[in-house]
Amino acid sequence: MNKNNKICHASIHRGLLASAILTGLGIAPVQAFEIDTGSQDVSVRFDNTVKLNYAQRVQSADSKLANAWNNNDGDRNFSSGSPVAQRVDVLSELDVAFKKTAGFRVSANSWYDHAYDDVGSFNPSTNQLNDGKPDSRHLSGYAERYNNGPSSEILDAFLFGNTEVGDESLLSGRLGKTTQYWGESVLSFTHGVSYGQSGLDISKALAVPGTEAKELFIPRTQLSTNFTINPQWSIGAQYFLDWNAARIPESGTYLGFNDGIQSGGHNLSIIGAANPLFGEAGPLGANQFLRLQNGHTYTPDKTGDFGLMAKWSPAWLDGTLGFYYRKTSDILPNVVLHPTAVGPAQLISGVVGSYNQFYADDIDIYGISLSKNIEGVSVGLDVNYRHNMPLSSVAATVSQAAAAAGTPGFISSFNGENAVARGNTVHAVLNGLATFGNTPVWDSSSLLVELAYSRWLSVTDNEQLFKGEDWYHGIDKVSKDNYVLGMNFNPTWYQVFPGINMYMPVSYTVGLSGDSSVQMGGNTGTGSYSVGVGMDVHDEYRFDLKYVANFGDFDMCKSPGSVGRPGDGATPGVNGSYSCVVGQPTTFAGSSAQISDRGMVTATFKTTF
Repeated sequence: MNKNNKICHASIHRGLLASAILTGLGIAPVQAFEIDTGSQDVSVRFDNTVKLNYAQRVQSADSKLANAWNNNDGDRNFSSGSPVAQRVDVLSELDVAFKKTAGFRVSANSWYDHAYDDVGSFNPSTNQLNDGKPDSRHLSGYAERYNNGPSSEILDAFLFGNTEVGDESLLSGRLGKTTQYWGESVLSFTHGVSYGQSGLDISKALAVPGTEAKELFIPRTQLSTNFTINPQWSIGAQYFLDWNAARIPESGTYLGFNDGIQSGGHNLSIIGAANPLFGEAGPLGANQFLRLQNGHTYTPDKTGDFGLMAKWSPAWLDGTLGFYYRKTSDILPNVVLHPTAVGPAQLISGVVGSYNQFYADDIDIYGISLSKNIEGVSVGLDVNYRHNMPLSSVAATVSQAAAAAGTPGFISSFNGENAVARGNTVHAVLNGLATFGNTPVWDSSSLLVELAYSRWLSVTDNEQLFKGEDWYHGIDKVSKDNYVLGMNFNPTWYQVFPGINMYMPVSYTVGLSGDSSVQMGGNTGTGSYSVGVGMDVHDEYRFDLKYVANFGDFDMCKSPGSVGRPGDGATPGVNGSYSCVVGQPTTFAGSSAQISDRGMVTATFKTTF
C-alpha cells in the first residue's frame, strides 16, 4: 500500500461520518470555485457561502423560568411569536497552494441579525446594570457584536506545507489559526479525547441539536505537525499559542441560560432574607434584590497547552487505533462569590459584594481511539482518562471563618483558579454510522447513534464544593456513572421534482442515566431535539425548515427553611438550613433545562458561489 492509499484508508471513517452528519444537518457539500492562475503550479480557490436564517419563538414562557432572577433575561426579551433570529451570514474562504505542497488558507465570517436591533429586558430584576441600577434595555458589547452586528471575524488563518520523506513517509505542518480534532467522538463535545483542543460554540450546539462536535470548534493559534511514517504508523503533535473559551449564549440573548456568566454577565441577584450568604435572616426583606457585581475573569495562559498523537493501522485490524496525550486548559467557566458586610451604602445600591469568573488549567488527558468498519457499520470508539479535571461544583463562597469550620460550599481565599473541585475521571464514547438503501418509505437514509459515558474516580481538591457529596441536595447531584444517548437520522428522497432532492433530518439527545461529574456532561432526562424538512435544489441551493426544542427538569423552592427546619435549597449554607426563596428555582438539571420553554421554528436558506 503506498502512502496515498494509506492516508485515504485512515480517513475513510471520518469522511463517511462527516458526509452523513453534514447532510443530516442540512449542509450539502459543494465544489470550491477554482480561479485560473495561468500556472499549473499555483492553485487558488475562493468561495463565498451565504446563509439566511429566520427563527421564531413558538413556545410560551414558563412562568417559573421567566421569574428566575439569574436565568430569565433571554426569556423576557423574546415573547412567543416574536422573531429570535433574522440573520445573514457570509462565510468567505481563500485557499492558495503552490505545487500542492505549501500555501495558506484564510477564512472569515461576517454577519448581521436584525432581530437583535432593539433587544433589551424590561424586567426590573434584569441582571444588567447601568450605574448600579437595573438597565431596562441593554446587551453587552460582546453580545451586540456576535449576536447583532454587523460584524465579522477571521476564522482560519494559517500557513501549511508538506514534503515527502523517502518512499513511504510524508511530513506536514501548519502554523497559525486553525483547528485539529482528535479521536472518534461525533456528537459529544464533552466526553471525547478532543475536549479542550479549541473553544466550542455552545450557542450553535443549543440552537442546532445534532451538530457534529468538530463543527463547533473555534480556530485556535497553534503550531502542529503530522508525520506519516509508513502505511501502518503516523504521529502528530501540536503546541498552542493562544487559548479560547467556549462561547456560551450571552445574557439577554434568546438562548442565554445564565445571566451572570461570560462577557454579558454584569451581576448575580441574591436575596435579602433567608440567604445562605448572610445566615438565618438577612439584613432586609425577602423581596429585596441584592446583587454581586461581576468582577474579574481569570483566564489560563495563552501558551503551554500541547498534545501528542500516534495512529496505528495494522493490516490484521482492518482499522485504526489512536493513542493520545494532551495537556489542556478548561474552556467552561466557574464562578466564585465574594460577599461583603452589608452597611448603609450597600443597602442603598443593592450591591453587597462581587463575583469572579475563572477557567481551570493544568488538565491531563490520556486517550485511545478505534475506528473500524464492522458488518457495514462504521464504528468509532473514544476512551480517555482525565487527571486534575474540574468537577461539577457549587459556586464557591470566600469566607475564611466558614472554610475553617469545614462548611460545605466555602473556601478561605481565592487565587484565580482554586475555587472548584478537582479530581480524576474516565470518559468513553461509542458511535456507529449505518446507511440504508431504497425502501418503500425512502430512497436512502443514514443513521448515526452515539453513546457517551463518564465516571468520576476520585476527588482530589475542594471536596467541600463537589456536587457529588451527601450534603448537596440539588436535582443535578452528581452520580458515580452517567450515560448520554445521541442520534441523527436522515431519510432522503431523490428527484421528488426535477433537480430537487428532499430530506427529513431528525436529531435527538437525552441523558439516559445519572448526572455527569463534569460541566455540560449530561443529566438524566435532559436533552434536546429537532425535526425538519430540507430541500436541495440542483445541488446549489439548500432550504431547511426545523422545529428545535430543549427539555429538562428543575427544582423549585417551596419552603424557605430555618434553623432546625431545612428548606428546599441545594446547599446547607452557613447555618445548615438549606435556605432558598419561595418561587425561585434552586437548581437545574443541565443547561437545556434552563431553556426548556424556548422552542422555536427555524427557516434557513444556503448557497455557495
